[in-house]
Amino acid sequence: MIKTDAEVLVAGGGVAGVAAAIASARQGLRTCLVEKESFAGGIGFSGLLRHICGLYLNGENAPEETLNQGLAQEIVCMLNKLSPDKTVKKIGRVYVLPYSRDDLKSVFDKLLSAEPNLEVYLETAVESVKKTGDEITGITIKKSGDKYDITPKVVIDCTGNGEVSAMAGTGFDLSSSEERQLAGYVLRIKGIKDYDEILQIKVPFYLAEAVEKNKLSLYLRFSTLSPGDARDEGYLKISVVVGDDTKSNELAVSEALSVHRYLAERIEQFKSSYVAETSQAVMQREDRRIRGEYTLTEEDILNARKFPDGIVKNSWPIEIWDRNKGTIYKYVPKDDYYEIPFGCLKVKGFNNLLCAGRCISVSHTALGSTRVMGTCISLGEQAGIAAANKIKHGNYLLSGHKI
Repeated sequence: MIKTDAEVLVAGGGVAGVAAAIASARQGLRTCLVEKESFAGGIGFSGLLRHICGLYLNGENAPEETLNQGLAQEIVCMLNKLSPDKTVKKIGRVYVLPYSRDDLKSVFDKLLSAEPNLEVYLETAVESVKKTGDEITGITIKKSGDKYDITPKVVIDCTGNGEVSAMAGTGFDLSSSEERQLAGYVLRIKGIKDYDEILQIKVPFYLAEAVEKNKLSLYLRFSTLSPGDARDEGYLKISVVVGDDTKSNELAVSEALSVHRYLAERIEQFKSSYVAETSQAVMQREDRRIRGEYTLTEEDILNARKFPDGIVKNSWPIEIWDRNKGTIYKYVPKDDYYEIPFGCLKVKGFNNLLCAGRCISVSHTALGSTRVMGTCISLGEQAGIAAANKIKHGNYLLSGHKI
């Protein structure tokens, strides 16, 4: 067993984990970031997503800056320098930032490598968690057959599915398989002939037809097409149902590919098209929600509630991908926002365990708003700052803290 010295351990290198690790390291803490994949950025890089959601206030006027400052704003500025043509865009009633996944990877790699107090372990898994009383007293990670024993002062779980917290024995909520939101899988399609807006209407129409004829599963009719950067290119966002086993994920991928085959058979514009690229994995929208000292609710969001320990602002609507009804939206009041309190990140019953990202303490419906990338960046940053405060000053939130 190899001993590794770290004051803060961040598990999960998606957008929340990257932000948490950078924020902690910038506070002078020896920080360790553990990620099972060979890259940082999570589905922001691997999912073929094209917009960062949750960065801006949604209202009548186009926003000039991010709703949360700090790393969110810094990352946006760095992305803008790499691709000045990708500016804030309004889709429906919300504002998003178009981005290139290669740009995002470049930004994250640059930010991570710039921190001397940060050690990044890629292709590394958390193997076990040791708990004594209300403290996590040890974590074992495994990389290429080597095991490392770490005794962190604070642990931040940014795994998305709350895996490390569950290992520690925390309480969590998990919606039933029937209630759980649809997962996503993206296909980048090339060779589309005469792409136009009408094609985006044809796709759900023909998929609904396929469902009626029992040629495709019911939930596949909620799949959508959006334009790519080239004239013959489109992105098919497939709605799929997945379970907790490998076979379920394989079936989801197979169903996604069957959607393209059906469209190629039925729509002339798709006839010569082909799948140029796919998401590297099925993207879960919902998994474990670790119980914290406060659980954010749908009412908190829709009433734009503010909290004394509010640490992150969010204006993104509740966006539920229902397997029977499709996408359901419930909006925050126009030109307003709600706050996510620190109690959603502080794991109940533990003194040195925080969560950030998709697995924070929220209700099933509230998760539909808090899980988006822009919000998760700020959640991760605030978790990293809080961890540093705890170690240096004895309190997660300094006196008088407010957003």
